[in-house]
Amino acid sequence: MADINSRRTQALEACEKVINGIEDGTITTSSALLQCMKIARLVNDFEAQEWLEYEYGGYARNDDGHLTSEAWDCAVKHGRSYIGNEDKKRYVFTDLSAELEASIDSSQNAINNYTTEGFSVAGEWALVATERMTLRIAQNTNQLIQTSKNNERRLAILKSQYYDYAVRWKIDLQFSNTTQNVFEEYQAQVDVFFTKLSNSTLQKLSAIEALMEDGNPERYSQVLTSCRRLWDNTAKELFKKTLPDFKGKYFRTKSGVEIDISGDHCNNQLSAVIESIQTKATKNTLVGSEIIYLVDWIEQINNLQNSGVHADITREQAMQCIIHTYIALGDIMRLIDSVETP
Repeated sequence: MADINSRRTQALEACEKVINGIEDGTITTSSALLQCMKIARLVNDFEAQEWLEYEYGGYARNDDGHLTSEAWDCAVKHGRSYIGNEDKKRYVFTDLSAELEASIDSSQNAINNYTTEGFSVAGEWALVATERMTLRIAQNTNQLIQTSKNNERRLAILKSQYYDYAVRWKIDLQFSNTTQNVFEEYQAQVDVFFTKLSNSTLQKLSAIEALMEDGNPERYSQVLTSCRRLWDNTAKELFKKTLPDFKGKYFRTKSGVEIDISGDHCNNQLSAVIESIQTKATKNTLVGSEIIYLVDWIEQINNLQNSGVHADITREQAMQCIIHTYIALGDIMRLIDSVETP
């Protein structure tokens, strides 16, 4: 967690350097590119890393000298395409930001050096020679000015791409910090409720953490299994705590439907707990209805795991399962606590 926070902080600092540097004119476009590459690396933005590698090292070409289809698509996606004036075909410019900057500087120096100062001729052709020299200087100067403007326009496109990338990630990272603080506050409250559960249930919670830290993709399906075990154990404990005198096999819901709460019908047991609590805590009915939705969502995730498609479980799915399990159980326990402690 500390490493993640450090990377997030470094990424935010890099975003600020790009944004402020471009706004204040204190950073070159090529330097902004390097900072964007740093951002992409720190936040594991693999798609952007591919794009920025093209921006830094050049767009890949095939044996015929043409851009590869991947490089072409990437260039078009990031503002490098233009329509030819004469043939109206689509092209892309592949100049790198550092090359454009160097070309602009070179053009400016050349423009400043073009002058008739020190030029002198004599004789009957002096006037003609002077006119030709003046015309040649004017033509070359205009050509350099046009080339410089074209390069500045292209550099501005790249600068805009890097700026937008930094802005997007700054917003995302700042929002992540906000959500992290909110979740940490929520977690602190929910952890208090979890500590009231039995040791066997808490061991299920520890097992989930160990599986995720292992980093082995083959463990992700086991994460779902551990989430289900935590879910089932908690459901049984909460049912016994909330409805200690209930002896029947079926529980009648508000809608008149009888649900089986015997044995391992843990989702039904949680539904019975929620309905019982909601009648005593009307202000939390919305939370209760959201939990019923999460119960159904967890059921679908566990159905996926139980169907045997273990190879299809990703880290993202495992993390989603953990988060939703934790929040759903946490909200249920908070709901129970709100009734016991008015």
